[in-house]
Amino acid sequence: MLSRKRIALAAAGLALAGGLAAAPAAIAAPVAHEAQAAANKCSGWKEIHINGGSAKYKECTKKVNGTSYASGAFYLWDTKHDGKAVQAYAETDYNHWYGDDVTWQHFYSWADDTHHSPEIITGWHRGNDFGLVIELK
Repeated sequence: MLSRKRIALAAAGLALAGGLAAAPAAIAAPVAHEAQAAANKCSGWKEIHINGGSAKYKECTKKVNGTSYASGAFYLWDTKHDGKAVQAYAETDYNHWYGDDVTWQHFYSWADDTHHSPEIITGWHRGNDFGLVIELK
């Protein structure tokens, strides 16, 4: 009888210890997420205006294991009812000011002059800069 009590107490102690050991992991997860979010450096919102269109964008950068990554988020506006569309050329690159080494590029278009586009998020791509150029076509 005494040995059953000892086994039961030992099992309860292990369960309690296991529960306490798991608790810091549950608490540490949000802290790790916050540290990752703090490691991402994002600009404030910037604007580009052209005759017949505009864009509002922000750029973010981060480093993972020594490799630089860049990302962008933006909205496009077609501000003129003329049958043309605002076209955006987005890219990530290295050496932006000294001869681009483009690592990713994509074209986007928006032709609805009644409201802006949904938020467009490029995702993370190798590079230390995000660039956005718009034109009307």
